[in-house]
Amino acid sequence: MIVIQNKYVGYIIAMLVLFNCTKPIDFNQADALVLEPIVESSLIFYNASAADFFVGGSEQSTVEDFAEIDFFGNGFFQDSLEKIDFVFQVENSINRAYRLRVTFLDDNGQLLETFDIVTEASPNNQVIATEHIITFEGDALDSIKQTQIAEFSLTMLAGVPINENTPGEIDVKSKAVLFLNIN
Repeated sequence: MIVIQNKYVGYIIAMLVLFNCTKPIDFNQADALVLEPIVESSLIFYNASAADFFVGGSEQSTVEDFAEIDFFGNGFFQDSLEKIDFVFQVENSINRAYRLRVTFLDDNGQLLETFDIVTEASPNNQVIATEHIITFEGDALDSIKQTQIAEFSLTMLAGVPINENTPGEIDVKSKAVLFLNIN
């Protein structure tokens, strides 16, 4: 229980409670609210040594994989997505150049978009790190929004022959960065 010793203190507290300063709240401001979140989603990760490309006594120059893309089918992403960046980080210490081909297909297997990323050879087996950003917006983004499957093909390009003792490795990491506008 609070006991107020001075009668003036009680009056002052009562006046502050009854006549405090507030602004009227405009709830219509919420209609003008625009959120612009950025969402990141992993795509592929691949790591292999040079020897992994030497199978059964000969070079196996291509490795392929795919990913089902299900977030474009969501109405929220269809309506809110303004731009997408595909970010690829490649580290190569193999004395061979590589080409990463990325292909986007719709639900009927029809080609929507494709692009290549080439990584140079490392003659001294030191890591060569590169980052590639491929951006889609506008009409190109509308095409990408139809994607159901992304195919990835990593091809070792012509060069010095490899065998089971060839040093080095290649490491590929990728992600999609989605720029949304929610209003």
